[in-house]
Amino acid sequence: PIYPSSSLNTNNDNTNNNNNMPRPTETTSDHPFYDVDATSSPWRIALDIGREPLARMPFEWARTGCRMPLVIPTDFAINDEKASNKNNVLAPHSDTVSFTGPNGAVVRPIIGEGWELSKDERTLSFSYTVPEELKRRDVYIEAGSTLVMTGRVYTKKELDRLNANYYQAREELWEAGGELGDIYDRASASKKWDEASGSWVKRYDNENPFKVAQKKLSYWGAKAKQGRKMAERPDLNELSDRGNLPGVEGGVYIAKEGVVRVGKDGPVCGKWSARPITGAPASYRS
Repeated sequence: PIYPSSSLNTNNDNTNNNNNMPRPTETTSDHPFYDVDATSSPWRIALDIGREPLARMPFEWARTGCRMPLVIPTDFAINDEKASNKNNVLAPHSDTVSFTGPNGAVVRPIIGEGWELSKDERTLSFSYTVPEELKRRDVYIEAGSTLVMTGRVYTKKELDRLNANYYQAREELWEAGGELGDIYDRASASKKWDEASGSWVKRYDNENPFKVAQKKLSYWGAKAKQGRKMAERPDLNELSDRGNLPGVEGGVYIAKEGVVRVGKDGPVCGKWSARPITGAPASYRS
């Protein structure tokens, strides 16, 4: 399982508060060992804890509309074949997480548990344990709680396929629209002079009404198909930049506003987003 119970190891001499990756920790009976040579991918995980529509949190919880933002730079790692622990490793870059409360900075410990990608490579799940209470006004997470994140991901292969399907449907719509447009153009074309009859006559013969009806059906069918393919294709503004994820060829895009729960099947307590950590300079507007 990727949601084991765990507690903070306060005797760990390997506490790492910098951005080195991956982070080794001491071996304990309730927390897995993270091998130094694990294959890993760094992501900036941003949690937005607060009341969500129709959430089953307590009545008084976050009723003021207060939110609790948490940013946790984290490595998603897979131990190599020589590692004693074969589970996927979620390793925060720091043993603590901080936010600003009414009385100033609040720093609390955080423990990464594990992560899992569904077999169809569409759903990413991972979790953190909070050894001590997190509280910001009327938003709180009780000590010992596990925050479980789930969200939609798109592999490069899947997104390329969705884009190709949309582009093909768009080409079919353009083709069907062009054929129907040609019919209308011929019907509304200017008349020409006929020497034999001494009068102005239609430049083109009347179209077969069955052919016109068929072209219209083709156009509306192509339009409906393009609409379906557009709906299947995610809005690029709602996706992260492409980042690496161990075991996934070409990397992944993570959809924004994933779901945060208290416990694996617990109530929704917020949303989350992710951004790959790279060496590229970030815009001050991002």
